[in-house]
Amino acid sequence: MGTDPMTQRDDCDRSRLGAGRCPFSLPLLLFLSAVFGGLVAAGLVCHLRATDDQASAAPMATRAAELQSAFVSVADKVRPAVVNINTEQEVRRQVWGFDWNFDPSSGESPYRPYTQVQKRTGLGSGVIISTDGYILTNVHVIAGADRVNVTLSDNTTYPARMVSAAPAHDLALIKIDARRQFPTAQLGDAEKAKVGSWAIAVGSPFGFSETVTVGVVSAKGRVVRAEGGQNVYRDLIQTDAAVNFGNSGGPLVDINGDVIGINQAIYSPSGVGNIGISFAIPINREIKAAINDSVKSARERGRA
Repeated sequence: MGTDPMTQRDDCDRSRLGAGRCPFSLPLLLFLSAVFGGLVAAGLVCHLRATDDQASAAPMATRAAELQSAFVSVADKVRPAVVNINTEQEVRRQVWGFDWNFDPSSGESPYRPYTQVQKRTGLGSGVIISTDGYILTNVHVIAGADRVNVTLSDNTTYPARMVSAAPAHDLALIKIDARRQFPTAQLGDAEKAKVGSWAIAVGSPFGFSETVTVGVVSAKGRVVRAEGGQNVYRDLIQTDAAVNFGNSGGPLVDINGDVIGINQAIYSPSGVGNIGISFAIPINREIKAAINDSVKSARERGRA
């Protein structure tokens, strides 16, 4: 007998409502499973990626905070020992001028020579290296000065006197006398500094005391001829830490806050501002020994 088409359709309907053995239900289930699985996988990937980004960002933030803390520590350590140096020099010269007390009946000329006195002022920096007030600076900062005044980080000002000078190195030792203990900076060893090492300059550029600038040791062993060609300085440290007029005599320190150089000069086409090429006199074992000998000799002379 033939099968009733209506009966066959009813069997299919019953299968769809019952056990789900209808032929087109299996592909649908597979499709839905695939979509669901893809969504779950995408969610897991995004979660893992976000977790990885957070994990990598945390060490970077920590390292940045540690570096910042190191710079702050160096500034706190060194700035109290850095001083502002102001110099005065009286320059006398003979000039010709009109004598307002001229007596016409004298028969002499009313124009006579007289001495003109001019005051020249200078600005520089220095670093205290002993608790009894010995200060290291440049010879050119105090050269020819009739008076040298030193202002400390606490805004106290003292007159300073010359102790010794080494013009070949452009280093000078001066002394302030007071019944107090002065903050000091530790002399380091420039020979241990590497090209690319952090370099931090502290001084009074243009009179802005306790200014801290940061760079690296750009090169070592530089030979520089002073303006006018009178002196040649060798074995200098080159740095890109900003150094300007007034920084001369101030310290160049490493990331530990130890003095590895005394800032001396800049290279500038205009002769005024910093362009990222500065030079410092290295504080190596030889120079450190000479400085210590000068301090020792000065103390012995003071007791004699």
